[in-house]
Amino acid sequence: MAAPMKMYHRTTSANAERILGEGFNDGTETYLTDREFSGVWLSAEPFDCNEGAVGDTLLCVDLDCAESDLADFEWIEEGKTKREWLIPAEIVNSRSHVSIMDVSRTMDLSLAGKRQQKNRTI
Repeated sequence: MAAPMKMYHRTTSANAERILGEGFNDGTETYLTDREFSGVWLSAEPFDCNEGAVGDTLLCVDLDCAESDLADFEWIEEGKTKREWLIPAEIVNSRSHVSIMDVSRTMDLSLAGKRQQKNRTI
């Protein structure tokens, strides 16, 4: 079995706590198109505020699936240097381990123990 794909999601600290306890929710918007799309934005590298990401907390999402399984969810735009996907929350929640990243120390501060206390696995 292949190693999980390491992906990232930036959000606020309040939303990060909710995600760790309850899982991701689909966001639905038009994203500068003429139709609506739903899912959770994940990227191959962390985005920051200069790239449109909002929030003070970076989540690391270890997604248990092959990159080829996500091909239909990748958003490819000319001129972009970072890869990103809009993946349904159901897939992310059922096939991932989510932790908060401490970027200043490049250290994973996993909250798995806290999540286990809540008897919830993401």
